[in-house]
Amino acid sequence: MKKMTFSALFLSMSLMLTACSGGGGKAGEANQGSQAEANGGTELIVAADQDPVGLDPQKVPAASSARIYGLVYDTLTKMDENMKIIPDLADSWQVAEDGKSITFKLHQGVKFHNGREMTAEDVKYSFERILNPDTGSVAKSYFTSIDSIETPDPSTVVFKLKYPDASILANTTSSFAAIVPKEVADLNTEAVGTGPYKLDKMESGQYVILKKNPDYFQKDLPKVDTIKFQIMKDEAERMAAIRAGKVDVAQVSADTAKILEKSKNVTIKSYQSSEYSYLGINVAKKPFDDVRVRQAISYAVDRNQIVQTVWKGEAVMSGPVSPAQTAWAVDPATFPSHKLDVAKAKQLLAEAGYPNGFDTVIETASTYPDMIESAQVLQQQLKAIGINAEIKQLEWANYIETWKSKDMTMLVGRNTSGIDPDRSLRYFFATDGTANVWNYSSKQLDDLVQKALQTTDEAARKQLYEQAQQLVVDEAPNLFLASPKNFYAVSERVEGFTPSIAGEPYALVNTSLKK
Repeated sequence: MKKMTFSALFLSMSLMLTACSGGGGKAGEANQGSQAEANGGTELIVAADQDPVGLDPQKVPAASSARIYGLVYDTLTKMDENMKIIPDLADSWQVAEDGKSITFKLHQGVKFHNGREMTAEDVKYSFERILNPDTGSVAKSYFTSIDSIETPDPSTVVFKLKYPDASILANTTSSFAAIVPKEVADLNTEAVGTGPYKLDKMESGQYVILKKNPDYFQKDLPKVDTIKFQIMKDEAERMAAIRAGKVDVAQVSADTAKILEKSKNVTIKSYQSSEYSYLGINVAKKPFDDVRVRQAISYAVDRNQIVQTVWKGEAVMSGPVSPAQTAWAVDPATFPSHKLDVAKAKQLLAEAGYPNGFDTVIETASTYPDMIESAQVLQQQLKAIGINAEIKQLEWANYIETWKSKDMTMLVGRNTSGIDPDRSLRYFFATDGTANVWNYSSKQLDDLVQKALQTTDEAARKQLYEQAQQLVVDEAPNLFLASPKNFYAVSERVEGFTPSIAGEPYALVNTSLKK
């Protein structure tokens, strides 16, 4: 067997929760505020732009939920700030010579928040739950290569695979693949993980409070006793709060970052994200079932204007694989339909039978300014080819439900590419991809991404993914717009907060406060 061993190191209703016996968060009445500071502990206050819309890590894709459950649960592996796969609950793993089995050795002595020790049976249960169609897991298509799971002893888990899977280790870093306890009936109303923080209190529209897990298996982590996510949907409110010292960390826009750079008590930290903004198109609805209509829309979109207007130049154009995945991304400048060509767009619309355009709808989230601005820019650009798009702004929970419904018309949103092109392509665009909500199906794409998944030669894999990226851009179930930088405003009393592609939970666990 090939051995891959690493030393252990440490990216969607609202519920009212309180602490339950044994340490897990459970539904109940919330009390105002936290007693951490009053009791001599340390409390980090993070401005959150949205309420979580559920807490089940295997079923809820919303970023506002993932930032919470990413601190409550652990995964077998995780990603560091350099996009490398490192241990989490698994100390080490071995991949068989034929690539058809992976043996994970678990860290021993890890406890769930209810006090029970985590074992191989919990890992088996978690992945079988993900794969069960009745669960409706957002991670199901990540792990379709798994044929069976064996647990020869309490600290060993063996994934038996149907075929070699080049992406499976990367996919086990996803917070959607969290290890959950088998005895908890409803993970949306009770949060019981093994992670660095326990859910303490939660009040819709107000706050979420997490308290330190004293039994956390990673030595010297986490570094603060309490994290309070203060819900502040308005960016002006978040900017005022960070200036006044009422919050310690806040994700902000490029515009706000430029303003806050002048504040003496605030530091701005940024990084190139793996996210991209997109215009999703429901290919099952007329006239979007005609690829020429979708291509016309792509040629009508000036992506550079979106970069400059929406993101104030703090973004780059993107394809299906974000530029942050430097080993896999295709230069979006090479895609013909990424170049503005109104004449070509009008020609394609006429060929499709819509020489005078048509009326349609663009849906977006009401509380994300970049999504609203993107929708407004797209609305103006599409008028040039006779497409009149009404913008419908949806409340966040409704937006998530619309995304999952597969019944949207056109939808502005943001995705993250992850660390492996399998997520970027098979997950979002394969016929059976868990996040393919666009009703898009292409046998050619399915064959390409499946072959790439089973290919261990990196050069051959790269070539397959380049073909897949070109195909998705050509058939345009999504228009890929821009990959932005992420900006955080950080209080002067904060130490060690280093935002990166590894995600906010990874950064917060390593954050401390000056004494």
